[in-house]
Amino acid sequence: MNNEKMGNFISEMRRSQNLTQKELAAKLEITDKAISKWERGISCPDISLLIPLARILGVTTSELLNGEKCAAPEKSKDVLVEETLLYSDRSAAQKADRMKGILFTFFSSSVILAAVICFICDFCIAGQLTWSLLVAASLLFGWLLLLSLFKARKNIVRKLLLMLTLTVIPYLAVLSRLLALPAVCKMGAVIAVISLLGLWCIYIPFLKIPQRKLYVTGIILLVIIPVMWGINGTVSFFIQQPLEPSTKFVDSLTTLVLLIIAVFCFGKEFLRNRKQ
Repeated sequence: MNNEKMGNFISEMRRSQNLTQKELAAKLEITDKAISKWERGISCPDISLLIPLARILGVTTSELLNGEKCAAPEKSKDVLVEETLLYSDRSAAQKADRMKGILFTFFSSSVILAAVICFICDFCIAGQLTWSLLVAASLLFGWLLLLSLFKARKNIVRKLLLMLTLTVIPYLAVLSRLLALPAVCKMGAVIAVISLLGLWCIYIPFLKIPQRKLYVTGIILLVIIPVMWGINGTVSFFIQQPLEPSTKFVDSLTTLVLLIIAVFCFGKEFLRNRKQ
């Protein structure tokens, strides 16, 4: 398979469909840089993208692999190519799932073993379960977070954020109860909510407009500012001490720098889009 020949063919078919690199990338849920690399012959499409790419470009998979239009494409041949690609993709996915299953089993066994060892040591030393309960709660929290990584096939980041959103406040409540410190839950919950809102506000632009990296970077920088001030303000409120002048100065300077960089990113993105 000639990468350069395929790249020229992809470029030609994309233009015939009146698609820009960004539009084609959006349909395939990848970056426009990947499309650019294909068309320059630097790399070739992943095997899992060949069938959807061929359908978007209005060609057969055989034509896409050959890098040229066939005068009379053989349907049976193309069906065979598609079935081979689908089988290969399924086979690779099954191997990845088996490996993830083995790793998850090993990780789960390690968590259980660590918790049991902590329980035994704690009971032998103190005659009851004390600090080991904190360890067990933390191990369970970590296990739940990694569960989303091991079990998710798609949208891994979204599922990890969702699991974090659902478990962090109950985890803080358990810690607060075990430590007999209500402030741990109250202050931690407020900080967790602020941080989670910031993470979701960062993730959503990445999800919706992944190809506009400068624009997304500007949004991230703007999100960091209220998150930073919100966390510092929360800590100051719960410890009942105002922010020190040095802390305020550093936060103000950081805010100014982030604003300048964000404006630069938005401006550069605007100029680039205008040129296109």
